[in-house]
Amino acid sequence: MIKATALVAAVLMLVGGCSGKSQNGNPTGTPSPISTTPTPQPPDPGSTPTAGSVPVDLAGDRYVALATALHRRGVAIWWETDLVAKWLEGPAAFDQAIARLGQLAKVPGTAGFKISDEIGYGDGLTSPAQATDFLTQAHRRLAQVAPGKQILVDAVVPELGCLPWRGGNQEGCAQRVRQKYPAATAAAVESYLRAHLIDRLDLSSGLLDDSTYAQWGLDRRAAQTDIWKRIRAQGWGSMTILQSRKALADADGYQGSADQAASDAATYVDVPVAAGAQAVDIWTWRQRYQGKIVSLLAPDLRVNPLWTAMLQRHRQGVRLITHLTPSTLPTDSASYNHECDLAAQVFTAVFVAAGTGQ
Repeated sequence: MIKATALVAAVLMLVGGCSGKSQNGNPTGTPSPISTTPTPQPPDPGSTPTAGSVPVDLAGDRYVALATALHRRGVAIWWETDLVAKWLEGPAAFDQAIARLGQLAKVPGTAGFKISDEIGYGDGLTSPAQATDFLTQAHRRLAQVAPGKQILVDAVVPELGCLPWRGGNQEGCAQRVRQKYPAATAAAVESYLRAHLIDRLDLSSGLLDDSTYAQWGLDRRAAQTDIWKRIRAQGWGSMTILQSRKALADADGYQGSADQAASDAATYVDVPVAAGAQAVDIWTWRQRYQGKIVSLLAPDLRVNPLWTAMLQRHRQGVRLITHLTPSTLPTDSASYNHECDLAAQVFTAVFVAAGTGQ
């Protein structure tokens, strides 16, 4: 994603300004004033920044710089890596990634690692047994190099969106996706939880389109409510720290109207939180996706209705998380600092790219 020489200069420049962002550095050693103090949150072991961590000597590392910048603004850090891809690549690649995560574990503010993106859902893991093998090895190795740090896995469980407990067409829908994604079924995910292989689960409920639900006599929000009621009844929240996730970024920022933003916030934040989700992962601050740059805010960082809705919920104590990677951040100190400040206004934790080459 990044060019070597230009980046090294940028990193050295930006490290000071944004209090250590993971992408580009700062020329000054003094962080700019923080515009907003994050709303105090209730204690949440593993999602709050760790006090007293020993700084790791990774001078010039743009990922560490970003994490440091955010941590100084009161944001907890989760290192994000596609460890599944490294594991499938072979022992050498897996070992190298584990070693890198072991280094990053020492960075102040580190809560843990997001090691899988939609486990079993088109990621190369084709059976529950294979996914269990991966999780077991990852859990064991990370416990060795990063004791006390948590493992977070994100998952989409497509059968949940089918509402199979309603029977009929819904069960047929669920059967089809179970066959297609055997390592991402509800039963498979529950088996990983029961084996205590996932400290935190970032869960997408696999909602279908509005027209499908209309045929079944309900809308998306009603379906989401039904799904999270079912998840709660299954007791998943007692087996892991349960979180919700939803992609709401778009090209040139969120494009919805005020009414759409209110609906999205209610469906994807309020419903899961009311059912016991401890936090909500909102993808993404800014990232290249399918040939476009998608983001929550417009390129000029104008506030939009979704941002207003998220800020309101943050102030009410809802924990929100997003994703940041150095390659999509500005390289000048003032802009870099401003984006750090903005992120800290709404998000209590951030998934920072780990720089493992995925």
